Amino acid sequence: HKNKKVIAEKAVKLIHNGMFVLTSGGTTIVEMARCLPIQLKGTFITGSIPAAKEYLMHPDIDVIMIGGKILKDSKITADAEAISKVRQINADLCFLGINAIDISHGITENDWNVVQMKKEMITASSKVVCMTISEKLDTFQPFQVSELKQIDILITELNPDDNKLKPYSDAGIYVL
Repeated sequence: HKNKKVIAEKAVKLIHNGMFVLTSGGTTIVEMARCLPIQLKGTFITGSIPAAKEYLMHPDIDVIMIGGKILKDSKITADAEAISKVRQINADLCFLGINAIDISHGITENDWNVVQMKKEMITASSKVVCMTISEKLDTFQPFQVSELKQIDILITELNPDDNKLKPYSDAGIYVL
């Protein structure tokens, strides 16, 4: 998916040597993992099996797997055990693959367990980066993950000054 690669390439520019990076699951996160520079040094923390497999390909990246019950559809851990592990983390950056975002509902999801996990990931991180293809902009799902004010950076495949992104930058989110 060409758009996810564009998003991934923008995301990778935010990651610097020595960072502790917390990532959710999703295909955009896996694409980002594939785009990481081979010489990057850092620690990546995830509950996503596909993302962890990609991080393991990098010689200087330490991978911390958040354990717990695995959701078969998304191949991520999201249960009480995983959530309690995330509470012990102080990450530099959190990358969230998101299902829906709009101005009035913020970030929303349709899976209750995933919502709880993402809420904790946001709390555990100094900066929160949301990544989504533009077709998920201005959409919402039943469960709120966070309000917009908890998001630092939004990355889509669009040019940052695209009109579709203006409401998000007006809301104080840095748009890439």
